[in-house]
Amino acid sequence: MLYFKTVDAKTLELLKKILAIDIFKELRLVGGTSLALQIGHRISVDLDFFGKLDADEISIRKALNQIGEVKLLHKTENINIFTIDGIKVDLVNYPYPWLYDVVKEDNLQLADKKDIAAMKLAAIIGRGTKKDFIDLFFLLKEYSLSQLIMLYEQKYDDGSTFMVLRSLVYFDDADDELMPNIFEALDWELIKKSISDDLKSYINLSGKE
Repeated sequence: MLYFKTVDAKTLELLKKILAIDIFKELRLVGGTSLALQIGHRISVDLDFFGKLDADEISIRKALNQIGEVKLLHKTENINIFTIDGIKVDLVNYPYPWLYDVVKEDNLQLADKKDIAAMKLAAIIGRGTKKDFIDLFFLLKEYSLSQLIMLYEQKYDDGSTFMVLRSLVYFDDADDELMPNIFEALDWELIKKSISDDLKSYINLSGKE
């Protein structure tokens, strides 16, 4: 069951239109919106698609222009970031393996929660946003930190577990951000303490520092 209350109707319609385009058939919705649809914890507004994307820029723009007003925000060899009718959309040619099968429901293609969990840890290394930490807080209600670390190590053979552990308690950037729209009344300080406590327990059990 997906929690459609987490995504507004306009975003959901765009999500379905993108996944119906042939050149995007190997992509999966990842990130906060995919996780929110699966666990129903917060409102999410951006669409992040990762997977095999062989199409060139002209083909991508031509396809997207059929479904809305497209503006290019940023482009690299593997990353294309647009707004489509004002909704931010990332299309990423993703080199890392999927650990779990795609979640297919209601004509959507979502990355499995456990793949998203590994990706969240990687994102927190880069610059942990408040939304990333809140997503992690809810993931830690379903999985132990040890399980999430294992998923991260399986997915990223070039990753750094040390950097994950260090980044899990670096909240300085996130502290200044606004709280996202969460369905459960939660205090930011409580979320930070919960994650920090999970990290301490993991270190005590594993002997890692």
